[in-house]
Amino acid sequence: MKIAALSQLSPADLHPCFLAAFSDYVIPAQPTLEQMTAMLKRRGWQPELSAGAWLDGKLAGFWLTATPDIDGQREGYCIAAGVAPDGRRRHALTDMAALVTALLAEHGIHKQRLEVIDGNTRAQRAYEQLGFSALRRLDCYQILEPVAPRGFWPISAHAAHAAADWPADALAYPPAVPNRRESLLRAEPPLRWLTIRHDGDLQGSLLMSHDGEVVELQVAPACRRRGMAASLLRAGQQLAADGRLSFNNVDSRDLALISLLLKHQASYRLSQWELVKTIDD
Repeated sequence: MKIAALSQLSPADLHPCFLAAFSDYVIPAQPTLEQMTAMLKRRGWQPELSAGAWLDGKLAGFWLTATPDIDGQREGYCIAAGVAPDGRRRHALTDMAALVTALLAEHGIHKQRLEVIDGNTRAQRAYEQLGFSALRRLDCYQILEPVAPRGFWPISAHAAHAAADWPADALAYPPAVPNRRESLLRAEPPLRWLTIRHDGDLQGSLLMSHDGEVVELQVAPACRRRGMAASLLRAGQQLAADGRLSFNNVDSRDLALISLLLKHQASYRLSQWELVKTIDD
C-alpha cells in the first residue's frame, strides 16, 4: 500500500473513496460531491498536509487535515479519516497518521485534534493507540416541533451581512472547529444572520446555515430570560426548508444551552468525543 500526501487531489478525486469508507460507518455518511466540497471548504482542508493510501493504484484511504488557529496556536485538525473496506487491515490509518504528523511537524505544528462518534469503539481504540485522548464530549440535537416564543420580539433576517458586525464571541465554552469563526466565514452558501435590536443595540443574534444548522446563538446577558432566544429559534425554523433546526457539537457542559433546547422539545441525536494529541518538539 502506498502512503503519500494528497497535494494533487481535488474533492472530486476523494469523493468515491469517501463514500466507500463511510458506507458502513456507525452513522453512514453519503454526501453529494457538492456537500462534501462545501464541508471541506468550511473546515479549511489543506491537501498538502493530508495523507492518502493507495491500493493497486486506487485511493483506498484518506486523512484530511486543516490547521486552525486555536488560542494563538496552529493545530492539526482531522476533518475526516477513513479507509474503504478493501483497504482495511493493512495499517493504512496508522501509516497515514504518521505521515500527517510528520508533515505538520515540518510546519512547526505539534498538536492535533479530531472528533469521533461516541459508541464507535473501533475508531476510538484506534485513535487512542495513535496517542489521542478525550478532551470533552460534544452533543448533537434537533428541534422538530414548532417553537412557541414568549412575547414578541421584532427580528431582522440578514441574507447579506458583514462578519465584522457579528457579536463578539462570548460563548460559554469554546466552539468545536467546525463552529469556530474562521470556519463560519468560509461557509458556502454564506450563513444567514438573525438579529434583535433595540435603539440600535444588538440584543440577540442567531447564525444558521440554509439547511437549518444553528451554528451560534447569543443573547446579551442583560436581555436573557425574556424570550429572545425562543423568538430567534422560531424565526430560524421559518427560514429552514423543513422547519427543522439542528445543533451540532454542543459542549456537554453547556447546561444553559442544553436546558434551552430541551425546553423546546429538542431531541438528542448523538454524541462525539473531541480528542487531542500533543507531540513533544
